[in-house]
Amino acid sequence: MADHAREPLIADLADLGFDAFEETPDVLVAYAPASRWDGPTQEAVARLADASGGGVVGTEVVADQDWNAQWEASLQPIEAGPFVVAPSWTTVPPELAGRAVLRIDPKMAFGTGYHETTRLVLRLLADAVPRDGRVLDVGTGTGVLAIAALRLGARSALGVDIDPWSVTNGQDNAALNGVAGAFEVREGSLDVVPETGFDLVVANIIRSILEPMLPGLVGRAAAAAPVVLSGLLVPEREHVVGAMAGLGMGLAGERSENEWWGGVFRRDA
Repeated sequence: MADHAREPLIADLADLGFDAFEETPDVLVAYAPASRWDGPTQEAVARLADASGGGVVGTEVVADQDWNAQWEASLQPIEAGPFVVAPSWTTVPPELAGRAVLRIDPKMAFGTGYHETTRLVLRLLADAVPRDGRVLDVGTGTGVLAIAALRLGARSALGVDIDPWSVTNGQDNAALNGVAGAFEVREGSLDVVPETGFDLVVANIIRSILEPMLPGLVGRAAAAAPVVLSGLLVPEREHVVGAMAGLGMGLAGERSENEWWGGVFRRDA
């Protein structure tokens, strides 16, 4: 199943009471308490599977265990451009010791470094962060991108996210990385950012949400500021490049990993 088809399916399953998901290229595994796996739920899941072009392969009752401990154990340091993204409870292996370490404890928010889009932006930021500049990170999640920008020399960063968990998560991670005084996190979207003139604007968000925000993102960037976008599939590249061109922003750099793509846009590109 394509990634863009999985996202609405996961949202529908969450509405049915599923609260954890595991994805592989061929399979989506959804977890819910056994008490919720009743007749109506089974019928609803079968309809969703048919509508998405897949099928329910089977069900399995999993014995109760410390899921949080297992999840934490699965998160290991991962390389992303000039950085190693590593939870605070892990040890960075010697072969990665030459890179800057970002200590990110994800809690409920997106941005562990395990997703390609996060790694793409971290690589793009290496050449995009203005020294001593102001950064806006929309959809900040764990705060990883804003914190990376601060570590690369930005003076201050503002992160916004509709997920209330991101406020405390981002602040905690900023403290872990020694940049708490330079990082502010607000709950909401662009509506909570009246400021303009940012020296760098970053957004790692899926296209359906990102595209309507493009004029607002560009409008909050200073005249010479780069805008870094990801959360996008490779086939969506041309559409987004065209939309940004219509806003006076040209593609100045890009990267892709697997089916995901990210780009840097500038007014003078």
